[in-house]
Amino acid sequence: MYAILDIETTGGKYNEEGITEIAIYRFDGHEIVDQFASLINPERPIQPFVVNLTGINNDMLRNAPKFYEVAKRIIEITEDCVMVAHNALFDNRILTTEFDRLGYNFEKQTLCTVELSKKLIPDMPSYSLGKLVQALGIPLSDRHRAQGDAKATVALFKMLLSKDLSKKIITETLKKDTKPQLDARLLDIIEKTPSEMGIYYIYNEAGDIIYIGRGKNIRKKLVQHFTNDNRKSKRLQLEVNTVAYEKTGNELISILKEYEEIKQHKPKYNRTPQRQDSPINLLPLLMRMAILP
Repeated sequence: MYAILDIETTGGKYNEEGITEIAIYRFDGHEIVDQFASLINPERPIQPFVVNLTGINNDMLRNAPKFYEVAKRIIEITEDCVMVAHNALFDNRILTTEFDRLGYNFEKQTLCTVELSKKLIPDMPSYSLGKLVQALGIPLSDRHRAQGDAKATVALFKMLLSKDLSKKIITETLKKDTKPQLDARLLDIIEKTPSEMGIYYIYNEAGDIIYIGRGKNIRKKLVQHFTNDNRKSKRLQLEVNTVAYEKTGNELISILKEYEEIKQHKPKYNRTPQRQDSPINLLPLLMRMAILP
């Protein structure tokens, strides 16, 4: 059984995107046996370029359900399914991130119709969904909307299944979402920090502050530090010994305090604030963010 889906998001920083629309078709290999589609209130603004691309704006989502309100339905319709999407890595990451925020471990095998198409329909001029289905004569309405793109992906996947009768290529292409396993020491640190706004101090074994950060959700920020695989994060993960934090309850206070603390302690993994980063020069930005009255 397959769950063929498409997700539209707010855009924004990696792993901080929110879902704005989702469509899922439960497919038995021959026909659609169940379906679910909904706008989602992402509880964060949509990037302007995404509004232009999808036509979905903030006003449309004001009364839409939040993700936690549709999470049970998503779990039900995807039960015992392989997740299928055009660029499955993206859709699966977005979905598992939303479930992670709810404390639910959502793990599925995935199939990417981009990867499958390259293997089963080689030498196409483009493998973007729009151009690919047009070249194959598959109808596509409401491009860059979840239902239209997911329905076209169903038709594309059905065609791919017919070209791989032995299921050899599809079986070889199956992927299991394997999340990086956190060291027990890092998990313990995360468990002891709150999901609240504030600043945090990361110490090494010698008791030196090696990083100072801030966030609307301290625990979430630490998870990002401890799971990122860039060079700086990996070094930080090796050196961290303890984390202290201070709840501020106010973003402006967090910004100002972080600035002063970095300036004072000069942690090795922070960039030392320059003159252009001073709180005074940040005031116009803060006012636009409606932090100041």
